Amino acid sequence: MPRKKLPVPLILLIPLCLLAVVIVAGVYRFSLSDEEILAKFPSQQSLQADPVVEAILGLQVPNPWTIQVPETSAFSLLTDIDAEKQVAAGSYDDGMERGNVYLLYRYQQAIYDGKSLAGIAIPFAVSNQGSGVFYYLGLFKWDSSRQRVILSDAKFAGDRIALLTLTRMDDRMTLAFKSHGQYQSMSEAPDENETLTCEAKSFKWVGC
Repeated sequence: MPRKKLPVPLILLIPLCLLAVVIVAGVYRFSLSDEEILAKFPSQQSLQADPVVEAILGLQVPNPWTIQVPETSAFSLLTDIDAEKQVAAGSYDDGMERGNVYLLYRYQQAIYDGKSLAGIAIPFAVSNQGSGVFYYLGLFKWDSSRQRVILSDAKFAGDRIALLTLTRMDDRMTLAFKSHGQYQSMSEAPDENETLTCEAKSFKWVGC
C-alpha cells in the first residue's frame, strides 16, 4: 500500500511554526529581569548559605569559599570548619601533588571601603605529602557582584612557623610569628620571634 505524502505547504508550515515558537520564547525571556526569572524558577541550592562564608564573614551567600593554592594551578574548596579553633579546611589535588589547606580565620582582619566590606586579610597554611607546612598571609577580596570571596594575593611567611597575632594599622598588616632559629631542628618548636608586614594596595601586597 503506497505511503501518503504530506502536501508541500504543510511540510513548509512545520519549520515556520517552530521558528515562531522560538521567537516568542526569546521575546518573553528578554522581557523578564533576572530577579523575575529566579522568582519563577527558584533554586533549592540558592536558598542555602555556605556555612564557611557565613561563619567567617557573617554573610549568607550560596557560593563556597575557594582558595587557589600558591605555586600550583589547583583550587581548594573549604568544606570543613572547626568553630572552636576557628579554622576552615579543604583539600586539593594538583596531579601528582595532593594536600590540604587550612584557613586560620581567628587572626582575620577586615578591610572596609567606607562602611562596606571590601576584603579581608587572613593567614592560611598549605600541607602536602611532604613534611612541610607552608604558611601564607592571604589577601582576600569580596566580589559583591558575584557574591564570592577571591584570593587576590598571598605572601609566603614560613615553613612550620607558629602564628602569634595579626594586627592592622590602616591598610598595613603585621603578622607576628615564631620561626626556627639558625641552629634549630625543624622537629623542634620554633622559638625565634619574627614579623611580616605588608600593605594592601589595589588588593595586592606591597612593601613586604
